[in-house]
This record gives sequence, structure tokens and C-alpha cells, in this order.
Amino acid sequence: MDSSGVSPGLLHIRLLTLVLMLCFSLLCGFSPVCVLRRATRFSSDPGSRQRVLSLASCLACGVFLASCLLELLPDYLNHMRDTFSRLHITLHFPLAEFILAMGFLLVFVVEQMLLAFREQTCEASLEKQALMDGEDRSRTVEDGRCHLGLRVFLLLFCVCVRAFLEGLSVGSQRERLLEECVTLLLYKGLLAFSLAVHLTHHALRRTLLSGALLLFSLACPAGIGIGAALALDGTESGAQEQLVRCAVEGLTAGIFLNISLLGSLRQESGSPRHRIHKVAFLLTGFALVTAVLFCKV
Repeated sequence: MDSSGVSPGLLHIRLLTLVLMLCFSLLCGFSPVCVLRRATRFSSDPGSRQRVLSLASCLACGVFLASCLLELLPDYLNHMRDTFSRLHITLHFPLAEFILAMGFLLVFVVEQMLLAFREQTCEASLEKQALMDGEDRSRTVEDGRCHLGLRVFLLLFCVCVRAFLEGLSVGSQRERLLEECVTLLLYKGLLAFSLAVHLTHHALRRTLLSGALLLFSLACPAGIGIGAALALDGTESGAQEQLVRCAVEGLTAGIFLNISLLGSLRQESGSPRHRIHKVAFLLTGFALVTAVLFCKV
């Protein structure tokens, strides 16, 4: 054991987890993309491709929903309670729930601001207002793409921030490190797979899709590396750092909850086809995350 109190065995586990996390996330992220594109290339029926993408997207919705309700929200609330109890502060206002609500409402506010700005900059003259309905349909499609781009960006932001914070915790942890690393490896693999399916289902461009998966795959290893470096220096996070982390976790949890419930889940449940199959795949994704989180117990 060195002067910082970190044994070489713990350091080796962290480094191994860092490498495995990066490779496994990339594998789980790019595998469904390659499989779906290969299936599309050899399939002559576009309806079957859309059906497979829709069912896979429902599986991803179940993973996202379980991640938010069973992992992100409980951790955030526990961190808030621990932080304020460590500071000997008694709150008479539901601050944790307020931050969560602010994150939830932030998506709606930003969407409406973007739509209002778009309407102001795209005001047509009286002659254009009397044109055919096809122009209105094209505007509706463009507004839908605006919504989609914002929600994809916010989803990527939430999962990357959460992955970085989890890696930071694992990198600075000294007890039950091996069990936590195995659970985190499986959990991030599920998230990488679900993120890839979600982005593929929305027909994201290849360069943007690859960049998003690479960014998510690097987030957790970066957190592990920084956490391990802080553990080697013997640096512990202070009260201000803990408060900032709790605020970021609350905002991302609210944003993630909005995207999971009002975005992906509502979109998939709005289609009248294959409802029973979609429910089954959504429950399967929820059960997979539940099984992985159960391994922590």
C-alpha cells in the first residue's frame, strides 16, 4: 500500500475496469448499429425493418425508464440526504424534489422557446399563407425534427453526465470495488445498446451516431480515471462539490424522466401496431435493468 492508502490491487482493478468499460461500451453500442444496417441491406421489406426497429426501441425505452426510476432517482435522493446530513442542515423545503421538477420542466421550456423563435423567424407573408397545404405539412415535419434533435441532444447529455459521475464514484471507491465494477460494466453495456438502438431508430446520421456512441463510451472511463487520480492524491470532495454534484444529478434526473416518459414512451405507444409485442419488449428492458441492479444487493 502506498502513502495515499490505495493498494496496488485496487489501482489495477480500476485500470482494468477503465479499459474493459471502454471496449465493452463500444462493442454494445456499435453491434446493434451494424446488425440493423446489415439486416436492412439484405431485407427487401421495409415494413419488417420498421417493425424490428420499433420493437428494439421499446426495449430501449424500458431500459431508460428503469434506469431513471430504479437507479438515477434513488441515488440522487440518497446523495441529497447524505450531503445535508453531513452538513448538519435540516431542510423544511422539498429542495431535492424542486430541483428534479426544474429539470423536468426545463425540457418543455426549451422546446417552447425554440418553437417560438422558429415561428418568429419563419413568419410568412400574406401571399405565402394562402399557398397549398403541402407547405404546412413540410413545416410540421421540420418542427418534429427540431423536437427530435433537442431530445436526442438532451438524452445524450444526461447519459454521459450520469456515466461520468458513476465512473467518478467507482474510481474513488475502496470497498466492494470488484462487485461495483462488474455491475457497472453490465449496466453501461445495456445503456450503450439502448442508446444505439434509440439513435438508429430516429435515423441519425452515421457520423453523429458514431460520435454520440464514442462520447458515451468515453464518459465512464474518464470518470474512473479522474476518480482514481483523486484517490491517489488523497483528495476528498468537499461540501460545495457535493452540493454541485447533487444539483447536476437532480437536473439530469428530471430531464431524463421527461425524455423517457413524454418522449420515447409516448412516441412508441402512439402507434397502433404491435401493441402487445411493444409492451412485452418494454417490460423486458425494464426487467434487464432490474436484474443488473439486483446484483448490487
